[in-house]
Amino acid sequence: MSENKRYAPLWACPPKGQRNVDPDILEICRDLQRTVTIMSRLAGIDLYIINTDYLCVAGSGFYEAAVGCVSPRDTAIGYSLASGRPTMVADPKVHAACRDCSQRLTCRDLANYTSPIAVHGRIIAAVQVVAFDAEQCAILMEKAEDMTEAITLYLIQSCEADSRLLSALAGSADEIDSSGLERLIGESKAMRSLKDDIIRCAPLDSTVLIQGESGTGKELTAQAIHDLSLRAAAPFVAVNCGAIPEAIIESELFGYAAGTFTGAQKGGKAGLFEHAEGGTLFLDEIAELPLQLQVKLLRVLQERKVMRLGGRQEHSFDVRIIAAANVDVADMARDGKFRQDLYFRLSVIPLYVPALRERDGDIELLVHHFARLYARRRNEPQPAVDPELMKRFISYRWPGNVRELKNFVEYGINFRKGRVLDLRTLEERFNNAEKSQHLDHNPFNPLSAGSCPGNITTGSNETDVLKPEVSDKDFSERQTLSSCLSKYGSGLEGKRRTAEELGISLATLYRKIKKYSLQDAYRYDVGSQ
Repeated sequence: MSENKRYAPLWACPPKGQRNVDPDILEICRDLQRTVTIMSRLAGIDLYIINTDYLCVAGSGFYEAAVGCVSPRDTAIGYSLASGRPTMVADPKVHAACRDCSQRLTCRDLANYTSPIAVHGRIIAAVQVVAFDAEQCAILMEKAEDMTEAITLYLIQSCEADSRLLSALAGSADEIDSSGLERLIGESKAMRSLKDDIIRCAPLDSTVLIQGESGTGKELTAQAIHDLSLRAAAPFVAVNCGAIPEAIIESELFGYAAGTFTGAQKGGKAGLFEHAEGGTLFLDEIAELPLQLQVKLLRVLQERKVMRLGGRQEHSFDVRIIAAANVDVADMARDGKFRQDLYFRLSVIPLYVPALRERDGDIELLVHHFARLYARRRNEPQPAVDPELMKRFISYRWPGNVRELKNFVEYGINFRKGRVLDLRTLEERFNNAEKSQHLDHNPFNPLSAGSCPGNITTGSNETDVLKPEVSDKDFSERQTLSSCLSKYGSGLEGKRRTAEELGISLATLYRKIKKYSLQDAYRYDVGSQ
């Protein structure tokens, strides 16, 4: 083994190292590679650079082997690229950026310093200075910031002179959700624990049940498990069980044979199990799956075979199942609203995604992350966040969790009047949101009292409609539904707003309306379409 290979990162060594990238990118970055090599020789320490697609475009010494390879997204350099923050790791054994790293068991860095590189306010790359011995550690502490600043200045000037370099570094990445562990922004104890669990269960093939409130990032968690698994190159297929009408959800999941029903596609249609072959099938809102379909799903999971609707031949499949719910499925199983045998089949590995109020210290990091994201989409520099606004962000309860916070920041970026994101822009939105909150909101019951804005009032006629044996919980749900429908209206748009407010799908709302005999609302909607 050559000296340069000895300390090269595992992800850069065959067969892990993937160099099937556009060779033009590395050719465009050739001068950057020369600059990095010269700086490394002068300083006596190694460094490397990744672009926004996490492709290593330049590296020196031990990291020269990484050039042309894609860096894992959950490393310290990936964290710096995603968060826009410089990171000094003086002791990888204890640093927060390394606790969540999938490479921590094989990494040979004794210390590193990482800095994002921004051109005109837009982050286009990240550079990391790496030390492998005590002498290099001393150099890193003294010269790392100067080296990264020199690289940044070089790239700013080079990108202004050559737009091709800017394109090569900016890549095709547009920081979207659902792209992996690095999108689960957070350094709190609760998030570190979740990321540890993700790293542990990702290489396995066991079924995972993810639970947590709406807006916490359950699909991102599922995507992260897939991205870190051996199935990462295969499809990740997500389906919202609550958004598909009951009449067609079976054919969507399992497919159908030719001639099964009027209007069926010629030759039949493959279901989502077949589309996810070799990869991961994510069943979101699994608690909304009708009971009769739960029986068939249980059999499919047990037999690992699927038969198309109207078909006669079963087909084996190789798919990992990840399910998610924003309610406590165990409670539903005890109440007879969800099959216990299916619950036990799904919850082989149970994961809980913490609510934002349980994530001490993460709000500030998320605000800066989303501010940078939406400013970048407007081709603007990231604005500073006024301290008074940040205090409001931290003190607010966030019933909609990360999704709600993200919406607040996007609104603020789009409607701010100055360069700073200040409280004036969002104060009215905060005030209106706080008026609609209820202190007794139950995070695992989206139809609990307090989910809908305003005081809940029902007339005596509504109460009389309820059957004598109805439970207190059902009574509370019905009151909440009635109140929201009165507030937003019983038309289709009103129902959509009601469903959004309650954190449930439109299909679930219709089932609740039917369950609680709110037929006036149902008839009004049908007649208005």
